[in-house]
Order: sequence, then structure tokens, then C-alpha cells
Amino acid sequence: MTRQRALILDIMREKSPQHLTADELFNEARLRMPHIARGTVYRNLKMMELDGEVGHLEMPGGPDRYDYNPSPHGHLLCDGCGHLADLPVVGLMREVEAAIGTEVRGYTLTIHYLCPKCRAAKPADE
Repeated sequence: MTRQRALILDIMREKSPQHLTADELFNEARLRMPHIARGTVYRNLKMMELDGEVGHLEMPGGPDRYDYNPSPHGHLLCDGCGHLADLPVVGLMREVEAAIGTEVRGYTLTIHYLCPKCRAAKPADE
């Protein structure tokens, strides 16, 4: 493991459960290792994703985010403020496997909703 890769994992561990963008990770890494290159961060994120160390979340209308928790779980995405949070979904893979009769290797689940803060700020007539 390179120092750069270890640094990126440390940042993700410290900021967990935030789901940081590659640029956010780069900016934080640059504070700690001033000579780190943007490309180094992107390459390491791709390798860590392929190795199953981190999760990669494609975000419609915004930059992709990375998840320090690579175990199967879903996400809650607030359509108002963009807050992204982990959603534990215990037993989902087993249920899907039972329904389709074969192994599930992984899944992506993002539930769109309005968080309590955005719901409270929304006018009543909408």
C-alpha cells in the first residue's frame, strides 16, 4: 500500500459516513501531502473501488461520490439539499436471491426523499 493510498483511506475513515467526491478527497489530501497530484487520487480511488475497499456512487446531476463502507447497503438521497446517508438494508440480498433463484453479487439502491429539514422548509401548498 502506497502512502497516497493509505492517506486517502485515512481521510475516508475520518470523514465517514460522509460520501466525499474525488475533488473533496483531493483537496483534503493536498492539505496533508502538498505534492500529491489529482491524478494520483483518481487512480487510487479507481483501484480501491476495483479491489472492493471503497464504494463508488454515481450521482445524477452531480459529481460521483465515494463510500468508505464497501459492504452492501443502500442510500438515502435528499432531493432538496443533496444530503446522502447510508441506509442499512438487512437481508435484501438473501430475499432477492430467493426470489430469482441465483446469487446476487451486489446492488445499488438509492432512495430519493425529502429529509426532515427540507420537508419542514417546504411551503404547505406544494
